[in-house]
Amino acid sequence: MNIVLAIASITLKEGLRHRLLYGVLIFSLFIMTFSLLFSGLFMRDVLKVILDFSLSAVNIGGLLIPFFLAIKLLSGDIEKKTIFTILAKPVSRTHYILGKYIGLIALVGIVMFCLLGATFLTIACSQLLYADFFFTDLSYNSIILSTISSYLGISVLTALVVLWSSISTSSFLVTLLTIATYLVGHTVDEVVRFVSIETPGVEISTTVQTTIQVVQCIFPNLAAFDLKLEAAHGSAIPLSDIALLFAYAAVYVIATISLSTIIFSKRNLA
Repeated sequence: MNIVLAIASITLKEGLRHRLLYGVLIFSLFIMTFSLLFSGLFMRDVLKVILDFSLSAVNIGGLLIPFFLAIKLLSGDIEKKTIFTILAKPVSRTHYILGKYIGLIALVGIVMFCLLGATFLTIACSQLLYADFFFTDLSYNSIILSTISSYLGISVLTALVVLWSSISTSSFLVTLLTIATYLVGHTVDEVVRFVSIETPGVEISTTVQTTIQVVQCIFPNLAAFDLKLEAAHGSAIPLSDIALLFAYAAVYVIATISLSTIIFSKRNLA
């Protein structure tokens, strides 16, 4: 366990030193600042506009890790041959995969926590600019639970990045697979709903239906982790829903990381 935590710590430090991280953080803070001014154009929906922008910025900051840093840190070790230096020490490939994943999701947590704090600061500033009755639907609970839910979804996506990096040596291919996973994860639920609607005169082939069912079973439903709309409207988010999402994410992450370690342990790195 100490070896895993050591690799996780190194991964976290590598991520925190990356310039791209600070670029996205600055961009996210710019979006939040812009939302203060932009919300003034929609005086009936001041809070909704601010939260839409701010929570989207939190999500973008978190997505930076799997889309850019995770791929660079994982594929970079193999492409630059630094992985041989790591594995030459008493470090197994399983330790390496677990350490990298823990370090990456810790980095996601730090980024999203900082941006969540910036969201609260944005709300505080907006309360100074606008009247109190605009904030009657404000629910800090929903904002926090929505961010936790987004974090769980990004943790699932990060696990899949680790899996793709374990399979392929090409960072370009890993990027394409990650983008495809993200798009499928956010649309597969809608496609299933569309296919289930019976339209007179329109018949969907059994092959298409079977393919969609297989895709639904393999790829995670990332859209289920998106609760920004509920938070923006001040709707209550039941803790039971978060618990269910946590269980779903935990099962998917464990299965994906386990498969990653099996594939990576049998892979020829030379």
